[in-house]
Amino acid sequence: MNLGETSDLLSFIARIDNRRVDDAAVVAWREILADLPFVDCRDAALAHFASTDAYLMPVHIRRGALEVDRDRRRQARELAEADALRELEADPTRHDRSPAVLALIADLRDRLHPTDPRHIRRPDMLAADRARERAQRAEPNPHYDPTATPTAVGSDPPDDDTGEST
Repeated sequence: MNLGETSDLLSFIARIDNRRVDDAAVVAWREILADLPFVDCRDAALAHFASTDAYLMPVHIRRGALEVDRDRRRQARELAEADALRELEADPTRHDRSPAVLALIADLRDRLHPTDPRHIRRPDMLAADRARERAQRAEPNPHYDPTATPTAVGSDPPDDDTGEST
């Protein structure tokens, strides 16, 4: 953005928030926003004033302009991906299941060596498998009595059948 565009941007902002704009402010803002396009900066200012009542600073313009650019690039990428997908789906050879293709797939399947599932599974799935196997192999604790009442830590065990401590 050049000095003229920076001046136009600050004049636009001043019409909204009544700030004072002088040549020093234009030069200072231009140093901060020099690498950004004017249109993105103006869109960032509009978005800022539409969403918050905070005093507008150059950092807000910078963040907003970068977000506008990122959104524009994302939309362009999504359009290109959608076009590429439409081309793939329109390709008649994409769904080719002719005998030659099926024979090729069968040949590849036969030539590939069997793979150990532990080498192709995600670590969290492997951990879940190990936990399930450990639970299946587990044996009950022979000393566990579910009918026993818990005793407080540090208390003396009861002396007799009445349950009272001495």
